[in-house]
Amino acid sequence: MTSLIRIGLLTALCTAFPLGLASCGDSVGDGNARVARAAAIPTAYFTRNRPETARNLIEIKPTAAVGDDIVFLARVGGRVDPFVDGVAIFQVTDPSLQSCELMGKEDHCPVPWDYCCEEIAAVTAGSATIRIVDETGEPLPARAQGAGGLAPARFLVVNGTVRDKNDQGLFVVDARRIWVGGRPDRDDPMKGSRAGEEKANVDPHDHDFDGIPDHGPDHHHDHDHSHDHSHDHDHDHSHDHDHDH
Repeated sequence: MTSLIRIGLLTALCTAFPLGLASCGDSVGDGNARVARAAAIPTAYFTRNRPETARNLIEIKPTAAVGDDIVFLARVGGRVDPFVDGVAIFQVTDPSLQSCELMGKEDHCPVPWDYCCEEIAAVTAGSATIRIVDETGEPLPARAQGAGGLAPARFLVVNGTVRDKNDQGLFVVDARRIWVGGRPDRDDPMKGSRAGEEKANVDPHDHDFDGIPDHGPDHHHDHDHSHDHSHDHDHDHSHDHDHDH
């Protein structure tokens, strides 16, 4: 019973989350300390082949019933941190919702996937909670962030079964297989949702899959400068030495 209560509370946290507290000024925090190793969640839950037919979440959610098998397109997000620590539960939103980077100037919102620029009611209606569960129906005991490339703002197609639903926006899906795509941009809001676009707008330096590059401009500059300096110095020094000799 304790386990069931715990899972219920975690599910509630992912669905009835305090949207009003999410804002463009919120920070994600230290992702390195919270990211589960991708190996903790078997690769069998993920596929590189995007299902050919996948309707948007908002088209599936109103009529889907508990026990239905469904396939839908969504994006990871809906709160500042869409993932739950310690269990494979995370939040997704419908592609029709606009994350902040698609509606304003570049970098005007450090956490665009919290959808703070959208109406709370719209985010609630267009959200779902995804669980990656074991054979007993219990969520795997690992944070889903990073598994299969899961990261905030990325598109994904979920193939799973409706676990729970209510009239207040709760919509819980136990995933059987997940395809992870890329990220959109203002020129193409659906970029990353199609087959072959899995790496679209995905920063190669986001090693902890928190949606933010791990190394800032200063880090890149220092690293490159140090590398170039040592290389040039060694090269020039040896050359001058040979010449003098």
